[in-house]
Amino acid sequence: MTYRIGIVGASGYTGFELIRLLAAHPQVELAALHSASMAGRPVRDLYPDFTGDHRFAELSVEELDRRGLDLVFLAMPDGYARAAAPRLAARMRVVDLSRDFRADADVVYGLPEFFRERIRGARLVANPGCYVTSCLLAARPLVAAGLVRHAIFDAKSGWSGAGRTPSYTNDPKNHAGNLIPYKLTQHKHVEEIRRFLETQVSFTPHVLPLFRGILTTAHLLLARPAEAARARAVVAAAYAGERFVQVLDRVPELRDSQGTNRCALGGFEADDTGRLVVISTIDNLLKGASGQAVQNMNLMLGLDEGMGLEGLDPRQAHWRVVEG
Repeated sequence: MTYRIGIVGASGYTGFELIRLLAAHPQVELAALHSASMAGRPVRDLYPDFTGDHRFAELSVEELDRRGLDLVFLAMPDGYARAAAPRLAARMRVVDLSRDFRADADVVYGLPEFFRERIRGARLVANPGCYVTSCLLAARPLVAAGLVRHAIFDAKSGWSGAGRTPSYTNDPKNHAGNLIPYKLTQHKHVEEIRRFLETQVSFTPHVLPLFRGILTTAHLLLARPAEAARARAVVAAAYAGERFVQVLDRVPELRDSQGTNRCALGGFEADDTGRLVVISTIDNLLKGASGQAVQNMNLMLGLDEGMGLEGLDPRQAHWRVVEG
């Protein structure tokens, strides 16, 4: 069976990553690619490495409905989905990549490693934030085991996380050869992390001078420092059999995850102050956004969870974009 899929906000970085993944998915037809700014133009005008013939179009909610879609991804700025998603979810399944529903207890949170069974039956799924995915995968099993009293996350992301809309953090003259800390204590993802960790949380983000990838250093202050030695075993047991979380015997690097839908975890070193350090790396556009969204789509449509996501070639993730 082939499923008809739409993407709203298809011309952004996460939108194109969805196009790239879904164009190669064996059970998907890309039936609607919404972009107001690029309406009528081929995808390859903006992303010249794309070889398909798909075109962008400006589509209303009513026009999306007439396309006979089985599922639509909303890759729009915060605020769009709040009005559009309930209307769309009455006719098709919806995966929202914005923040609009992540704090809504009535909407399924789309982190499959923790909420897989709820995702399978959902009409509307709130895809997690990229930083949040990296942090939760590193710390949630340890918090659940009662080992952690305070989680402190120092996270560094490639500048694609700032999106295509021009800003200080995605301007090459600012991030090139530089490291930019920002929103030191008040980042929008802090409350989302706290919601799913249920412990004290501190978080500070930075922008790296590279396009994609997140490396999070989790400083986990232990409730019982003597139990630090079992931390790795707790995490390994939590993710046993998970295809997209890899617990390493070494310290992960960005390249362990870039271009893949995989989270790499490692480190698990403790010092004499009761601090456990865990390193988490993901690709912010894949496991942190579009790859995880496809993982959720597969679950919602009853497909194999890894379809279209396993065996990704990291070299193909280094695509070009024509700005302006």
